[in-house]
Amino acid sequence: MELIVWWAPIAWLVVLAVVAVVVVRAHRRKTTDAASRPIAHRDRLTGLPGYRAALTRYRRLLVALVAGAAVLLVAAVALTARPASVASVQPELENRDIVLCLDVSGSMIDYDKEVLDVFGDLAQQFTGERISLVVFNASAVTRFPLTSDYAYIQKQFDALRADFDSEDSDYYRGTLFGNGSSLVGDGLASCAVRFDSPDADRSRSVILVTDNLIAGEPVFTLPEAGALAEERGVTVFGINPGDTEAKAYLSDLAVEFKSVVEHTGGDYFALQDPKTIPSIVDRITAQQAASMTGEPELVLTDQPGFPVLLAFLGLATLFVVSWRLRR
Repeated sequence: MELIVWWAPIAWLVVLAVVAVVVVRAHRRKTTDAASRPIAHRDRLTGLPGYRAALTRYRRLLVALVAGAAVLLVAAVALTARPASVASVQPELENRDIVLCLDVSGSMIDYDKEVLDVFGDLAQQFTGERISLVVFNASAVTRFPLTSDYAYIQKQFDALRADFDSEDSDYYRGTLFGNGSSLVGDGLASCAVRFDSPDADRSRSVILVTDNLIAGEPVFTLPEAGALAEERGVTVFGINPGDTEAKAYLSDLAVEFKSVVEHTGGDYFALQDPKTIPSIVDRITAQQAASMTGEPELVLTDQPGFPVLLAFLGLATLFVVSWRLRR
């Protein structure tokens, strides 16, 4: 058992000593004043049996009152000092690094917003995962590197989400330096090299959200980018809003996308409706969810139980005795 505020009992002793000195001096003055007023035949009054019984009862109640006050005081001192138990724990941390790789060409914005909303909610539940956000069109821009600062992550998600909804936003800033648009191979290659740790104990995955509709000449084709990810031990999960019956003309692109993703050990998801993204992300994050043990930490846990019981006992005594004294 430890005291978190260890100096509190010392402070209480100083305060009580000062109060005691003040009370004793005041009592002495009162006693002196009372002694200067003689009462005739006082011994006859104090000798009456009824008086003696009442005085005995009064003294007992005073003792009980003082005892109740003392118990309450002890409880107050203990609660102020905050007694706590000390334990050494090793937290379980999720050992995943996740790079969100979002195609921010015009046709993808609604899907990107849904992904950001889902991961914003998940970030409040993560314990140890590191997340990075990369957006791409003709070129890739890192919105933030791998980090487990979830408050910062949420702030960045909210900022980009607001940019998507704003008519005057330049969310695409830095993503137009290239020969074309929606250069998916270059985007995936850029995301695959965003992992800063070669630690084999941490899984590395890219969640690639794109319809794979390329317009231009990329440096990396999608299969080449997939091979780069596989070489670096990165698992790619693909979410493709272009793989629908209404977009049958993109079927060849969907086949290529699926083949590349599955070759890295990841899964491919055809998307009919942005509202299905939460269930897809749940399936992705449920994989690679192995935990690792963090560094031992000393944990202080408040243990106010016994002092609180004492406080209730002291208060109950004061209420009962005060009521009896008034009768």
